[in-house]
Amino acid sequence: GPGGGGSGPSLTKALDGPDLTDYSRQLPKNYKAPILEAINELLEELTQINEQIAEQAIEHIHANEVILTHGSDRAVEAFLKAARKKRSFDVIVAETALGGEGRQTAVTLAEAGISTTLIADTAVFAMMARVNKVIIGVHAVMANGGLIATAGSHLLALAAQHASVPLVACAGLYKLTPLYPSGSEQFNVLLSPQPMLPYDEGLQGVHVPNPAFDYVPPELVSLFVTNIGGNHGSYIYRLLADCYHQEDHNLFTN
Repeated sequence: GPGGGGSGPSLTKALDGPDLTDYSRQLPKNYKAPILEAINELLEELTQINEQIAEQAIEHIHANEVILTHGSDRAVEAFLKAARKKRSFDVIVAETALGGEGRQTAVTLAEAGISTTLIADTAVFAMMARVNKVIIGVHAVMANGGLIATAGSHLLALAAQHASVPLVACAGLYKLTPLYPSGSEQFNVLLSPQPMLPYDEGLQGVHVPNPAFDYVPPELVSLFVTNIGGNHGSYIYRLLADCYHQEDHNLFTN
């Protein structure tokens, strides 16, 4: 299975590649029903993913630990709330400027009875010495095990590595992509510069980038917690084999 040795394809076999599918075959006349059934199964799976991730929280969060997170992610919130039912621990939330998503996360966790401290992003490095674990959500998991995550995640991961604090990424398998990172800008989104420099204060010739995401290299990620269990980044290729056909690994091929 995905959590252990399993009987899936070997890395060598995956690199060799399978025989090409024969697309000249005529589709059966009743293909609509199985396609709709598959879509409904996928939709049902998507509604259960955060709950399945949260069920594993007790394995990763222990009593009296200090957890650091940032941004706003439903999987992470569900994960922490589930652990709170059986564990007493503290959470430090970085405010996540400029959008301030971390502030809303802090409110949500506090309302759930979790001891929560909200800090400025600039205090992350100073607070890391007190932290036992960093837990973040992701926008996408790349084929090499790297993350596309909320802006500020890379600095958070570097601070965690400096303090030898493990970084755990909570991500449903639907966030797994067969694409490899080929530059920090290709998979990013530039948001409005208005929060950083209001238009009425704008200066000529000043470039004000406001990226939505960071790329976090795989070597900074200690563990992935998915809806089917926890895995190291080196196991991503096996998950890709389960989720994607080999011919779909290059989504931009004509």
